[in-house]
Amino acid sequence: MLGSNPLRPQEKGDGESLWVQEVFYTLQGEGPFSGQPAVFVRLAGCNLSCYWCDTEFESSTWRPTLDELMQAIVDVKTPFCNLIVLTGGEPFRQNIRPLLDALLALSSSMRVQIETNGTLWVDLPESDRLHIVCSPKTSLLNQRLASNIDSYKYLVSAGSLDAEDGLPLASTQKAGEVARIARPPAGSRAEVFVMPIDARDPEANEENLQATVSSALTHGYRLTLQTHKLTGIR
Repeated sequence: MLGSNPLRPQEKGDGESLWVQEVFYTLQGEGPFSGQPAVFVRLAGCNLSCYWCDTEFESSTWRPTLDELMQAIVDVKTPFCNLIVLTGGEPFRQNIRPLLDALLALSSSMRVQIETNGTLWVDLPESDRLHIVCSPKTSLLNQRLASNIDSYKYLVSAGSLDAEDGLPLASTQKAGEVARIARPPAGSRAEVFVMPIDARDPEANEENLQATVSSALTHGYRLTLQTHKLTGIR
């Protein structure tokens, strides 16, 4: 979207129908479940507008019922796939609680990963098979969400890192502006991942990669790459 998307407010619906961009089967390309087969459910709309975001999440007119969405997931899921990824856009912008309940009920081995920017909250089921990956995009975290975050993922660009902790000091909303992106709260046991931003320029990408490697080596973070792009899959 490259910052062109409208800022969508949180919708307080009953969750029995959701605005969905697409559902597809692939390999998770990044983060704690990298390399694992997964069904991606990309929810439409976002409450933020990141200037480097290269994901399309506004073009769909599909608003399936919960039953229709679950059927679409089952139709593309293979028998050995036990990972569903809710992404966006921003998943917490809509009421995903009924969807989470339905997904976790598919089988006792089913895991659900939610990828979020950390600014919104929806009541969640209690389950050790629910994994929240927060990629902070602003200086604040929703406090109700913070205690439920399992992993943090920071997108790194060269020349915009805090020397003290190796994490971003650059706004995601306006290019060139300084902003201290939210950090894990004190005492958090969540694992921290760092990933280079895709600048769509080979030279810049190499600089971003090296900055990310340095951050991981210096501060003990876990390096993750967008392997779906490296392998040419969705």
